[in-house]
This record gives sequence, C-alpha cells and structure tokens, in this order.
Amino acid sequence: MRRSSFALLAPAVLGLAACATVPLPAVAPAPRPVALTPVPGLERILGRPADVATTLLGPASLDRRDGAGRGLQFTGAGCILDVYFYPDPAAGQPTARYAEARLPTGAADTPARCFAAQLAARGHG
Repeated sequence: MRRSSFALLAPAVLGLAACATVPLPAVAPAPRPVALTPVPGLERILGRPADVATTLLGPASLDRRDGAGRGLQFTGAGCILDVYFYPDPAAGQPTARYAEARLPTGAADTPARCFAAQLAARGHG
C-alpha cells in the first residue's frame, strides 16, 4: 500500500513548524515628556496637576484618557476650555502642559479669555 506524499512529508513539516520562532510583542517605549506650552493668562493651571484645574473650574464636563495623556474639558461662561495633562517626571505626576479653547459654535477662542471667563463665573476671578 502506498502512502500519499503528504502523509510522508507531514511529520517533517510539523517538526519544522515547531522550530519556528514566534516574534515577541513589541514593548511600547516610555512616553516622552511633553513640553509645557506657555499661554499667558493660564499660569494658575499650566504646569500643575489636574486637581488644581478642577478646584478652580469645577468638575470637568469631559475627562478623556489617551495613552499617557489626559484631557479635561470645562464648559461654561460661553466657551469650552480643553486642558491637556501629560506625565511630568519632575512633578512625579501628570501636569497641565497645553490648553486650547473654542466657542460653542466651534469658532476659535483664546484659552486665556475662556479661562478668565470661567473663573469669573465661579467667583474665582
């Protein structure tokens, strides 16, 4: 009785498959610190942890995490302020590194004006 050529080759193919190396999963590099972007008028929150922003502006209307970063969105006083927090090795915790603002219509606003308006609306102006 003749065996098929597959039956003869199967043990050899399986043996070679067992020797194949499986690539190791890539290890994500540690996030690099994000440079602080100075914005005049935001000195009270930039470079500081999230609890400082929430103490001044109240609870965030949106809290979004994206990798090592975190974005808090504050709405009120006719504008939307987004504050972005990234790991800060010097502080030992994430700190605010950047902010941007817009009007509810989507038109651009300055972060300093929006921050001041939201502070004033909460009685912290």
